[in-house]
Amino acid sequence: MDLQERVWDLEYGGRGTRWSPRRLRFPFSFEGKIVLEAGVGTGKTLSAVLEENPGRVFAFDFSSEALKQCRQSFRAFSNVVFLKADVLDLPFEKGFFDVAVVYYLLDNMLESERRKAVAELRRVLKSGRVLLFEDFAVGDFREEFGKRIEMPEPHTLLKKKGLLCHYFTETEVKNLFKDFKNVEVSGKERSPIRNKSHLVRKTVSAVAVK
Repeated sequence: MDLQERVWDLEYGGRGTRWSPRRLRFPFSFEGKIVLEAGVGTGKTLSAVLEENPGRVFAFDFSSEALKQCRQSFRAFSNVVFLKADVLDLPFEKGFFDVAVVYYLLDNMLESERRKAVAELRRVLKSGRVLLFEDFAVGDFREEFGKRIEMPEPHTLLKKKGLLCHYFTETEVKNLFKDFKNVEVSGKERSPIRNKSHLVRKTVSAVAVK
């Protein structure tokens, strides 16, 4: 077990399902599709994926603690397969999935790992099918004010608990998915804390077609 795996087991063990499900709007229907949910955590995004009536969902994480909680929370869904896996070496054949959902996973990696992860995700997608990406963007208030030990790479924080967190630019995201046929990138910002409008959360999203 490597350092990040141990850190996330502790994080999920301590916080667990206090992370509430996300209300998401995806750019197209997943109905009947074979979907990969990358870095499922405790199912924050998975709950929204399942509302789209997918055919099957393969949801993986490298945290045993996260998967334990997911299996309990989603035990009523017979079309979901949970498995322990690493995005850097996925246990799926080439061209298996219709959709890959990659939300808030790549920010926990260094640049070389992010590139390897994207190559693996592209490999397991069918030709002409889609990867959906979302993550933190440069300028997010947590980048500036977050507690850190060091910055091993630009816009990458190593936090006190040992967690890595990278913040993306739109240009960087386009470059990260440059081997896809088409990539549409967009940014979003909001002020989630009442009476603290200066604390802005920034995210960047992409729709990448293989």
